[in-house]
Amino acid sequence: MAKNKTYFQGIDELVNNPDLDQFQQREFSENLPSEAFLGEEEKLSQSSTSRRDFLKYLGFSTAAASLAACEAPIQKVIPFVVKPEQTVAGVANWYASSFYDGNEFASLLIKNREGRPIQLKSNELCEYGGISPRVQASVLNLYDSTRLEGPLFNGEESSWFKVDKAIKDGLKASSQSGKQVVLLTSSIISRLQVK
Repeated sequence: MAKNKTYFQGIDELVNNPDLDQFQQREFSENLPSEAFLGEEEKLSQSSTSRRDFLKYLGFSTAAASLAACEAPIQKVIPFVVKPEQTVAGVANWYASSFYDGNEFASLLIKNREGRPIQLKSNELCEYGGISPRVQASVLNLYDSTRLEGPLFNGEESSWFKVDKAIKDGLKASSQSGKQVVLLTSSIISRLQVK
């Protein structure tokens, strides 16, 4: 026959020591004087609470805050309705890019997993610009969830075709009216010449 196992925390509990029962009843008999710590400022100097009471109160509030912070956030995962061909869950893609911040230039290979860059390394196929610690740390700046996903025209989403057409029409109209056209940009590190 199966017998229910009984566990004891000590010998006193095994022999039913009456002193143990009294001790357990008065173990947490003290009330924490929370109103002495959370009361009015004028009465704090007249408080008779000890440093020990303060540390008990502080320990309890820290433990309560720690327990409240243990809840895990709920994250919902939504699968692809139409999965892109080049995306495989858990498998990284590599693509070539470049880095320029005004001080440094580097040709890079970027390791990308589910749309987020996770590693940078030098592109050995390019002879210009190796990777440095500053460039390596820039991986944190590459992913921006609020970045534009396409062109804007007059503050509204548009297509590249419409934007290019508007720019070409504006340049033609300016050159036909005799106005000078100037392209004003920041420094461009490139061997291409715009004419």
